[in-house]
Amino acid sequence: MELSALTALVEGALIKMGIAPADARNEEQGQWFLMNEEMPIYIDAWQETESTPWNYFKFKSDATVFQITIPFCYGPTVKRNEFLEELLVVNLNLHYGKFSYNSTENVVALVYRKPGSSLLANEIPDVIDALSYYTEMAYHVLKDEFNLKRVNVQEI
Repeated sequence: MELSALTALVEGALIKMGIAPADARNEEQGQWFLMNEEMPIYIDAWQETESTPWNYFKFKSDATVFQITIPFCYGPTVKRNEFLEELLVVNLNLHYGKFSYNSTENVVALVYRKPGSSLLANEIPDVIDALSYYTEMAYHVLKDEFNLKRVNVQEI
């Protein structure tokens, strides 16, 4: 898939969701930003330039990637290992996404990623709904036990 076709597919999905793509676009091509109440939603489409052991199976036929990322909390300072282990267990039950931890920024996010050629425009709203639900549920279920703090959008 060409990156331009993937970008057009994403923007068409945004339009069907009632979102003007121009209002959601970031500075870089293939990047969009949405807010769901307090929750930032980052949508990205790009073309990989190098194959890695993690993308080798699809890279030659389609180097485009689609991703939705919802950073939902900072990594806790107390019981961090127990928290990360809990997220790994929760990952087994999730549809569409996986929890991920960025140690450089100390941010926990829920991420959905797939090759661009396998993306269907009508799945984007479902994925956003599912990821939003999971991040809200995880935050509210785990916030007291692990003293979680929401991600501040201005700090990202």
